[in-house]
Amino acid sequence: MSDENGRQSPIYSHNPYHSTRFPLLVLDVRKKHCAPYNEGFGNLHWHEEIQFVYVKKGIVHFKIWEKEYDLQEGGCMFLNANVMHWITEKSDCHYHSFLIPPKMLGFFEGSVMQTENVERITENPAVTNRIFLPGNPGNDKVLERLRCLDEMYFSEKQDNFREYELSLCIAGLWLETARILISEEEIPAIREKDHDRIQKLLTFVHENYQSHLTLEDIASAGSVSKSECLRCFRKYTGFSPYQYLLRYRLQAGASLLRTTEASVTEIALRLQFPSSSAFIAAFRRSFGVTPTAYRRESPRHS
Repeated sequence: MSDENGRQSPIYSHNPYHSTRFPLLVLDVRKKHCAPYNEGFGNLHWHEEIQFVYVKKGIVHFKIWEKEYDLQEGGCMFLNANVMHWITEKSDCHYHSFLIPPKMLGFFEGSVMQTENVERITENPAVTNRIFLPGNPGNDKVLERLRCLDEMYFSEKQDNFREYELSLCIAGLWLETARILISEEEIPAIREKDHDRIQKLLTFVHENYQSHLTLEDIASAGSVSKSECLRCFRKYTGFSPYQYLLRYRLQAGASLLRTTEASVTEIALRLQFPSSSAFIAAFRRSFGVTPTAYRRESPRHS
């Protein structure tokens, strides 16, 4: 994505609260709108936070590395740190994402909790995700803690102890989750070569989408052949490199429409479309409306 100055953002999704005194990031997603808006929304991405996705309504679709899952109302998806994923709606849905920096879970630097209960999970590439469903034995405590966190975070009650209460909820949620993950823990695995490869390829696309790119350029960035590049993209994104690049450019265009006053023609040229009409046609196919209508109907994000 691009910000208001046209700066490029990598596939790594940033937590805007990372350096604040309470770095919890919570996203409220409904009807394909994310509040607050986050650069990872609607894109294949990763981040250093662990994530709990709590489905409030409808069906949410997850693509996690090469695997895909559907999760219905009442369910929770745990995503480990640095796991590549893509979250989309399968039907009209509403979900909350809680992104928790690992430093919030270990109490203090160098603690036994940090090394034995947090890093043991967050640094194990064999632990990617875990689904928690209502009615499943062993899931109830995790879901109960998550509901507590959800209700407290979105409560209208505001007092001087709110962050303390939220921290207790987060610690309880992590305790019950860690107990399950460690009991199911696989032998620490070597990170799959494909995972490093696709991250390198996608990062190149995300950092250079405003430039003219060819299949050869993208493949060279990952030190792979064109056929291997095609295979990796199709396996992990479901698209060819060109299709993915086009989709990402359109997402970037949507971001620019929301956050800048740049004209449709300026955005089209910045994103390497041959003309504004080509951009408008592609945007309409993807979003169902023209860029001008999208800008008019979208909430503004600074």
